[in-house]
Amino acid sequence: MSRFEDEKFYCVSWSPSPLTRCAFAGLLLALLAGCATQIPRSEREAVRERVDTLARETITALVAENPQLTSELEESSGYLAARVSATKIPVVGAGYGLGVLVDGDDGTRTYLDVSGVDLGVGLGQASVRALVLIEDEQTFESFRSGKWVSSAGSFAVSGESGASAIRTGESIKTYYLGESGTALALTSRIVKLSVNEDLTDTGLSDISIPSIGSDGEEHVEDAPRQWDRKLPFLAQKVINLGYDLPLPFGISLIYGNVEQEMLLDSLSVGLNGSEKQPFEFVAFENAVAKNDTVQLKLDAWLFPFMNVFGLVGRIDGEAPVDVLLDGNGMLDILGITCPSPDPLCPFLTDRLITLPITAPFSGTSYGLGTVLAGGWNNWFITLPISATYADMDTTQTEGAAITVTPRVGRLFNLERNGTVALFAGGNYLDAELDVSGTVFLPVPGGDDLRVDYDIEQKNKDKWNLVVGGNWDITRRWSVALEYNGFIGSRDALLGSASFRF
Repeated sequence: MSRFEDEKFYCVSWSPSPLTRCAFAGLLLALLAGCATQIPRSEREAVRERVDTLARETITALVAENPQLTSELEESSGYLAARVSATKIPVVGAGYGLGVLVDGDDGTRTYLDVSGVDLGVGLGQASVRALVLIEDEQTFESFRSGKWVSSAGSFAVSGESGASAIRTGESIKTYYLGESGTALALTSRIVKLSVNEDLTDTGLSDISIPSIGSDGEEHVEDAPRQWDRKLPFLAQKVINLGYDLPLPFGISLIYGNVEQEMLLDSLSVGLNGSEKQPFEFVAFENAVAKNDTVQLKLDAWLFPFMNVFGLVGRIDGEAPVDVLLDGNGMLDILGITCPSPDPLCPFLTDRLITLPITAPFSGTSYGLGTVLAGGWNNWFITLPISATYADMDTTQTEGAAITVTPRVGRLFNLERNGTVALFAGGNYLDAELDVSGTVFLPVPGGDDLRVDYDIEQKNKDKWNLVVGGNWDITRRWSVALEYNGFIGSRDALLGSASFRF
């Protein structure tokens, strides 16, 4: 594989290896991928100009040989002018190129990637220019939204050759102009036309938040600016105001590690099988909850500045705590009056009893949330809000949390390497952890004392600070990392990888 660097078209051109090994697999992958290399924002205008110039030159050359083409252009709904580099080996072949689709009514321009695979006899490699006349509006719109075209026939190219015309459908007529190379083939061909989202200003953003003036590139005056996706609602109205929007759907894999101090909120105790009842604890020590979680997140931009998401994942951790209980209160629950021969009297009377609770937990976590976001001139604000619940594998532990994380940040354009967003803000977390279990305390000279307990814990510090960054490698792929801490008793590290579509 090599880039078509001579014309900077950022498409993939294919040259056969000496043995043409893996040819069919490579051609099929190329058809699916198309011209996928992202064009840096600073170079897009120059690429557009080269494509537009090529289109004008192609029309001029074809009109010189076919004078009636002038009237055909005027009567058509629009046309596609493209350069295609094609390779043909005895059984399979491929063609790749880039072109511009021009609306005959308003002159708006949509830049299209062209990729094709053909099967049949033939041999050679050549570059041709193509002018496709589209005669009706419905077919033109199908081209503008992306289209598959199939055809069968023969073609021959030898260096710079004259024009030839074929009709590939009732409303499509194609003119070819040989440019370089030599090829001869009799094939069936499938061509994929797809919108080049780097060159065509449709309102699609390079970054993963809605923004205005944050892409470092002026809007193209003769672009269609048509949002062709079902979500978000009201997208076209926002696009018309000059905003750019990210791809509407996303899937993310998230890892989080959290460690925080907990406060004992309430305690219920049952002794030797008695019904559990509220118990006034004396003190508690070493109450620190730790957990690791891996979550799958699905999200969608419901409105231009409102994203909604759902989470499901796995959580594993532990929440140990040492609770100090008043021995005299425990005797009251047991109904024992001391002095008494019962061995619990010397064990509990006027003593503080440590209840060592170890609460490992694991289970499935679920969550719902929303993100309010907007950007302008390379600055942005986001406000994620979420609620999660953990359904543990055992009945001993369950947890719930509400999180709010306001952030403000700055975008940095890395050209070919995407865009980095650095942000800072606050993190509010209100987490509850309910633990139930049983501890057996050894009693000298008697049977073990069974202690059944219910403990409700809450995180000690609700707020801390957050810093982090997000790297939009492309408009589809991004990674993020953030740290919560600095103040309070909570430390958290979160990382994610996301794909948008």
